[in-house]
Amino acid sequence: MIVVATKIPFYIALLCVLSLLQVFGLSHLTLFDVSADAISIFIAFIAVTIGQKTGMSFGFGAGIVTGMLSGNMGLSMLARTVEGFIAGFFNIPENSHATSKQKTKRMYWAVMTATFFANAVFAAGYNPLGLSPLYRIVVLGLLESLLTLILAFIANWLLMRKTFSD
Repeated sequence: MIVVATKIPFYIALLCVLSLLQVFGLSHLTLFDVSADAISIFIAFIAVTIGQKTGMSFGFGAGIVTGMLSGNMGLSMLARTVEGFIAGFFNIPENSHATSKQKTKRMYWAVMTATFFANAVFAAGYNPLGLSPLYRIVVLGLLESLLTLILAFIANWLLMRKTFSD
């Protein structure tokens, strides 16, 4: 736990950078008004590697930062906290004997599941296009989850491979 505590300031700084990247960069690269979500990958990574409570805390913090930047703070805090909670179910204990392939699969499942549920919370509370709730939750939720999963594959390939090594 001491090793994790020393990384927390780094993770907070990374959260701020990713929030800026998400709000001012990735959110403008859309497909059917849906974009990949780097914050979801970060929250899933924290929840899977450290734990559910820490994932929820970072999700809440991410919701505050992205909410202040985008102007939708309350809903963003709720959705990101739910995201950390859902991703925490895929947590890998430190003393786990899981292989790197198993850890990576859990990370991908956490990203997909958490992104879908966070999108469902966003869709339930915010509807700028006047679309039906079923369409927003199912179709756009699955599309955002798939786009975020593609971004997670790229992030894993470029950055996170050493984290899940045996």
